[in-house]
Amino acid sequence: MSMNIFSIGTCALCVVVFGALIKRSNKEYALLAAVGACVLILLSAIEQLEPALSQLQGLSGAKGFPGEILPILVKTAGIAIVGQLVSRICKDAGESALSYSVELAAKAAILVVSLPLFTRIFEYLEEITRL
Repeated sequence: MSMNIFSIGTCALCVVVFGALIKRSNKEYALLAAVGACVLILLSAIEQLEPALSQLQGLSGAKGFPGEILPILVKTAGIAIVGQLVSRICKDAGESALSYSVELAAKAAILVVSLPLFTRIFEYLEEITRL
C-alpha cells in the first residue's frame, strides 16, 4: 500500500509540474490533466478500500448491527468524497460559486441518503422513552 501511495504522489506531482508548464499557454489543458489525474487517483483509492469494505460487510452481519447501516455509510462517504473533489476542481478553475453549489448539492444528497438512518434513530428513541 505504501508503494501505491508513492506512485500516487509521484503522479500528482508530475501533473502539477506539467500543469504549471502548460498553464501559461493553455489553461484548459492544464485543467483537463488535473481532472484526469484526480479520476485516476480516486479509482486507485476505491480499489485500495475494497478489503476494508469486505471486512465491514462481515461486521454488518454481526448481531446488533442493522444491515442497512453499511450501505448508507458507504453512499454518504462516496458522495462526500466526490462532492469535495469536484468542488475543489471547480475552485481551482476559478469557479467559486459553482464550487459552493457542488458542496451544497453533496450535503443535500448526504441528507437524503441518510434519512432512513435518522428515522431508525428516532424510532429507537421513541421506544426508549416509552419504557
